[in-house]
Amino acid sequence: MARYSEHDTSKIYQAADSFRANCLLSDGSLLFSDASVWRPDVLDRIHKAFVATPDEGDRTFIDKFKDQVGKAGQDVSRLAAEILSVYFLFPSSVGGMRKRQVVNEVLGWGDDNLPESHPVSAAFANGIGSGGQGYNTRRPFEIAFLIELAIAWKKLPQDRQVQVAADPWLFQDIVDSIEDAESKQLRHMLLHLLFPEHFERIASGNHKRRVIKAFSGLVTAESEDDDRAILAIRQELEKLLPNRELDFYWSPLVEAWYDDSEGASDGAPLEIIQHKKQIVLYGPPGTGKTFRAKKLAERVIRSAALSQMGPARYFQSQSAIESAIRDNVHRLQLHPAYSYEDFIRALHISNGGGTEYRAGYLPKLIEDIERQPRAERLPHILILDEMNRTDLSRMLGECFSLLEDRNQTIELPARNGDGAAMKLRIPDDLYVIGTMNLIDQSIEQIDFALRRRFLWLLCPFDAEALVGAAESKWHNLKSGLAWDRIEPDFRKLAAAAAALNRQIHDSPLLGSQYEIGHTYLLDVVVFLRNFLGTRPTRKQNYLWNKKGEALEPVVQVWNLSLRPLLEQYLAGLDANARNGELDRLSRVLLKPSVAE
Repeated sequence: MARYSEHDTSKIYQAADSFRANCLLSDGSLLFSDASVWRPDVLDRIHKAFVATPDEGDRTFIDKFKDQVGKAGQDVSRLAAEILSVYFLFPSSVGGMRKRQVVNEVLGWGDDNLPESHPVSAAFANGIGSGGQGYNTRRPFEIAFLIELAIAWKKLPQDRQVQVAADPWLFQDIVDSIEDAESKQLRHMLLHLLFPEHFERIASGNHKRRVIKAFSGLVTAESEDDDRAILAIRQELEKLLPNRELDFYWSPLVEAWYDDSEGASDGAPLEIIQHKKQIVLYGPPGTGKTFRAKKLAERVIRSAALSQMGPARYFQSQSAIESAIRDNVHRLQLHPAYSYEDFIRALHISNGGGTEYRAGYLPKLIEDIERQPRAERLPHILILDEMNRTDLSRMLGECFSLLEDRNQTIELPARNGDGAAMKLRIPDDLYVIGTMNLIDQSIEQIDFALRRRFLWLLCPFDAEALVGAAESKWHNLKSGLAWDRIEPDFRKLAAAAAALNRQIHDSPLLGSQYEIGHTYLLDVVVFLRNFLGTRPTRKQNYLWNKKGEALEPVVQVWNLSLRPLLEQYLAGLDANARNGELDRLSRVLLKPSVAE
């Protein structure tokens, strides 16, 4: 059973059942008991107003939506609000207050409102899974998909509608008949909401494919349908792990295929490092590169364990895998004084008073790794933190070519105390993850030969990571104020920070390497707790006043953290140019024009 149960989700599934009965199987309404809203003629009107005449301007979604459907009559505004209600049933990345606010704003165009006691309003209190920032930014396309689906559905004969609405795989066929359905998150959300016993709460085709890849050893027959393949995997997992509630985003399943630190970078980092064996996570400071490196190292080990052990032994060996994650991840903090002599080999004073070459960090690490037979061990991961703070080409020395020629042995130009030639060989199960801040030293100064031996994964500012980390930090503070209340203000902060970074990126005085990482903004959480006091009584306007201007917590983080950092970046400019740029950037963050 894939029904989500971390909190009470019964109202969400009940709302989905109402959508099926009232909106799909009849022309009724999700929000109004005596209204006929999901009629083909109303669907055609909203299609002409919204889908057929898209507004691609820079205004907010709600401003554009109002111009498109707000004057089309009460039937259309009700349908628009109900479409948004369906859109908001699944995501947990939008707070209940914000969901009600948006739906009520649309209902207000037809002089309606959504009472807090309404079952759909109650369903908004929680979500089932995150849609991520992309679900918000692609909202017009997701809504257009639902409108197209509803129009196609209404063309089915009534008896066929009844048959399809009761059959998960027939319903999937109808959903997938809509153009470009696979790319829509709402496709996956609807399937789960209406058939939670058959479809997982996974709102991403990419995530589904990664689950299948990770657990493919559990099923022998290959299915061309990802959802059917995952259902077969779940059934096998339920045999392996009986009497447990299983969810692919919960332990012990989630660690085998996913980590929540992947952020906004391109590609799946696990697949990339498994291919190349060495990658560099690079980007502006404060974007969580070291945290991501450690999470990726864990994933490399877990993925190898699942592959080597098979699913049954994997789940029985969690203690051994946890030990490997502790012992097999090696983190080296690099700095300007770290050299070839520290990393590969160096002359030392021998016990007899002479000199002799001794192995550096890397040969000793490899010697430790190879004490355990290759077939019995899990991978080791070497994290080279802030790797461009040292002379990397000199430090790596002979390691350069060995990164590509794994398991090949070369002689070092040195002999040890016994007169034997020193040798170096990098095993194929030693992975290397480097982290690099763009402003420590220009990435353009990295040796081209070295650049070729790594794959490079950009770690940019991540608005969704900021909101997620702020929520976690807010819960830890135990302020007594529900996150749901302040989440819209933090989403506006994330949007304002994204706008600030766009300005920094385009600035002729700065550039992309000077963008602000999301961790710099997390101090706002503590400043807000102090601003509200131990017994918060404020009902709204936590980070922004009614005019949309920043309140004290955001002003503090600008004055105490961001402005000094940018001042340092601009230190080479004359005072007028520097202050002019700082004033311009402060307005972008403190008086943002973005709404969400």
